[in-house]
Amino acid sequence: MKRSHVIILALTLVFAAALTFLGVYGYRNGIIVSRGLGGSESEKENQEITADIEDSDEPADADSERSDFGADPSSAEDEVVPFTYIAEKDGVLYTSESVSRKMDIEGAEIIPIDSELFAILGEDVYYVTEGDEEYAPELRRCGTDGNNDISITEFVSPIGSPAYVNGGIYSAYYTEADGGLNNGIYRYDIGAGETKKAIEGEYVIFGYDKDYIYYDNIESSVSGTELFRMDYDGGNQTQILSFSVPTDSIVIDKSYVFFSAFDDATQSYRLYRSPKDGNGNIDLYAFLCMSNRFDVIDGRIYYQADRGIYCARISGANESRLAELEQGSQYAYNFLSRGGGLFFAEHAEGDRYFKYDESSGEKTEITK
Repeated sequence: MKRSHVIILALTLVFAAALTFLGVYGYRNGIIVSRGLGGSESEKENQEITADIEDSDEPADADSERSDFGADPSSAEDEVVPFTYIAEKDGVLYTSESVSRKMDIEGAEIIPIDSELFAILGEDVYYVTEGDEEYAPELRRCGTDGNNDISITEFVSPIGSPAYVNGGIYSAYYTEADGGLNNGIYRYDIGAGETKKAIEGEYVIFGYDKDYIYYDNIESSVSGTELFRMDYDGGNQTQILSFSVPTDSIVIDKSYVFFSAFDDATQSYRLYRSPKDGNGNIDLYAFLCMSNRFDVIDGRIYYQADRGIYCARISGANESRLAELEQGSQYAYNFLSRGGGLFFAEHAEGDRYFKYDESSGEKTEITK
């Protein structure tokens, strides 16, 4: 596990870039690219979401993939559980010691780990370490109290958007320090305790569903947007998206790929969507998005336009303004819904973090 300082330096630089906001972004062509990571909510919220979707002009299956962050790996084969900085299990919010030093998430239990990327699977916490001058980032496992902390495998990376799917933990891995010998997309089989490379190459993962990994080559041309998908064993590699304008954000939903692209005519970002099978037109939404980053959560799109934080159905209907940007903030990004709250960051000289209470409509800064 011990590496030379050259390897560590390379990983550290990539790691720092990828963690511009708490590790939920990947690095592509020198820019940060986001994925939507929707989480499980209460039964009441599920009913409200279902009613909202049924009342829209979208098909019934057009809501986003849901994740059960308290899932038992042996009974959740179809679940996609992304690593993130806030998890919810049995109605309790959890965050890490590293995150708690940056923000105050009211009522959250703190897991004593030095990491900003983790997932709770059954009774175990799997997390990616931040690395240091002597050791590279690695995947580790412990309990929610931090006990029984052990090393699992090294072929994980913050740029790889780690997630639990189909009994395994997947992640892209990339470093130039070893000549690219180990670059690829890896799977750690929880049951067998084995790490295998699914595909060789330099990739960034944009999302998952129960059937496919969605990815692009990390060195893709900046002249346009491309997206591929493949089976979890690395087979059936297929291009499903090709667009003439580069995008900074791609979100994988249950039925669609959502992405943003800059429009020269309006000098703003526009949101687009395309069927996941790649056999359909690219639809342009009617509304503009001032930020190049957005998220799709439970059948709704969260984004920032002009000086406001907005929410709309995935059809683009029922757009509502939730909150205002703070003075000095340039844009909002990394929306994450947990425990009835909408968490997000606002970019300024130093990023600020906020929680929007969806019941009271109150926006509260949680930056420490």
